[in-house]
Amino acid sequence: MGYLDPQTEGPSRPDPDRLADPDAGVLYLRSYLLMRAVIGFIGLALPFLLVLGDLALENGKIRGSLSEYFYTGMRDVFVGSLFVTGLFLVTYKVFEHNLDNLLSIVAGVGALGVALFSTDRPKGATLALTPLQERLGEGPVATVHYVSAAVFIICLGIISLYFGIREGRRTQLRGRLSPQFWRRFHFTCAAGVGVAVVFIAVAELTGWLDAYALIIGETLATISFGASWLMKGLELRVLLGPKPAADPLQAQEAATAG
Repeated sequence: MGYLDPQTEGPSRPDPDRLADPDAGVLYLRSYLLMRAVIGFIGLALPFLLVLGDLALENGKIRGSLSEYFYTGMRDVFVGSLFVTGLFLVTYKVFEHNLDNLLSIVAGVGALGVALFSTDRPKGATLALTPLQERLGEGPVATVHYVSAAVFIICLGIISLYFGIREGRRTQLRGRLSPQFWRRFHFTCAAGVGVAVVFIAVAELTGWLDAYALIIGETLATISFGASWLMKGLELRVLLGPKPAADPLQAQEAATAG
């Protein structure tokens, strides 16, 4: 399989009767699922953390975009969340040779670009330039920021689309919900990202909701991708299943050491 070949087959999960079997690889799978759920939770929570945190700290108004919170007391939350997300996306499928891996790496690089290259300063602000802005210029840095944000959002939307395709081809139920439900769920999330991109483009071209168009579109995209990734990782049957039995070799080594 090459980097441009999509992975469309339904994912295989351990047999429910083998969740306590140490040879089933359940612990690795649980770690993988939990990390994916955490990234989804960060995506869901980030807009609310930025807005509410800024209102609590500075008692100001809602900013024009999520990126503007770089210039507030929520800078560390904004940059840290994007760094965590970007590094996870770059590494979590790095050993696979398929389109999912390529999209994930590109999305991760986009997230890191958004974190490292700040947007331009709010209009009328007298804030000092960052060292990178002084070195490269505020305009070029902002251009890298916007391109990175677009790449990040679009790639995540495509990944959510493939989540839906694979979920629809499952042969196992996730709890009481059918594969068809999860396919529609992830398709809806992918559509949310697409609507957000179109909304931002139309608003920028027409001047519609000029003051808040970016933050509305960015929030919709972030929540959509966050919901998709959270629910893709939140497979409670696996995460909360029985604890695997002790590996016989590890048990023997522990007994010898004791």
